[in-house]
Amino acid sequence: MLAQPPRSSGVYQIRCLHTGKVYIGSTVDFSKRWGQHRRSLRRGSHPNARLLRAWKKYGEENFEFTILEIVDVPDLLRAEQLWLEKTRCADRRRGFNIFGTAGSPGDSLARVWKGFVNPQGEEVTITNLYGFCRQHGIDFPSMHKLASGKSKLKSYKGWTHRNSPRRREYVKTYEGFVAPDAQLAGTITNLAAFCRKYGLDKTHMVAVAHGRIYSHRGWAYRNNRHRLNGPKTYQGFVNPEGQLVTINNLKTFCQNNDLSYIHMHNIKSGKRKSHKGWTWMESNEHK
Repeated sequence: MLAQPPRSSGVYQIRCLHTGKVYIGSTVDFSKRWGQHRRSLRRGSHPNARLLRAWKKYGEENFEFTILEIVDVPDLLRAEQLWLEKTRCADRRRGFNIFGTAGSPGDSLARVWKGFVNPQGEEVTITNLYGFCRQHGIDFPSMHKLASGKSKLKSYKGWTHRNSPRRREYVKTYEGFVAPDAQLAGTITNLAAFCRKYGLDKTHMVAVAHGRIYSHRGWAYRNNRHRLNGPKTYQGFVNPEGQLVTINNLKTFCQNNDLSYIHMHNIKSGKRKSHKGWTWMESNEHK
């Protein structure tokens, strides 16, 4: 068994050492997929009843995960189909696969799905949703919930569906975010997608917009109660050369000068004497 499968795409096999039966699958990430299999098998919630029964009967130590072929993502289903046919693992005497068709748990889920809207806002028709999700590394249950219209789920990784009960004409927009360079970000209509693009946490950004926190990774909001009069100005910092320095937007200054915002703030509040040579001089001490 591979101790740590690589994070690459291709076709894999789960083999029962006791019976020789195999399960064939394909994935965009061997390591992640093997972890998913093990967790669901250990919990007893794996969707493949044949594999789960054997796992319970013979024990985890009698199963091995091996890579059959490294394949580029666009060719995954084609390669998986070849291995399904080669091993004949859909025959319950030889393997654990329920279906002999790659990328589909059954005809009912391999149909044409209409109404999906991708993160770019384009409506997309998908044939074989299960296979599509596996090929693009997205979660099938989440996409299925979007399409069913029976879930509170509004979107998933930027994907939406016209059947979503929470999809509405009004979309929350944000027009007051200020970037770390103090430039106004403009109108943001999809905050989740915006956060993914810039490596930000959506929850923290919403908290910034509503004034619950001051900033997040240098991002602030112009209507934030902490920033009604613009960034706070600090006039008491003394640099390592002994010069008095006026600082606008301390967080951005620290990011640009490899300083700790927390340590610099503690200097100002008197909780710390210095940080990398920087100190604080009270106004009554200014010359």
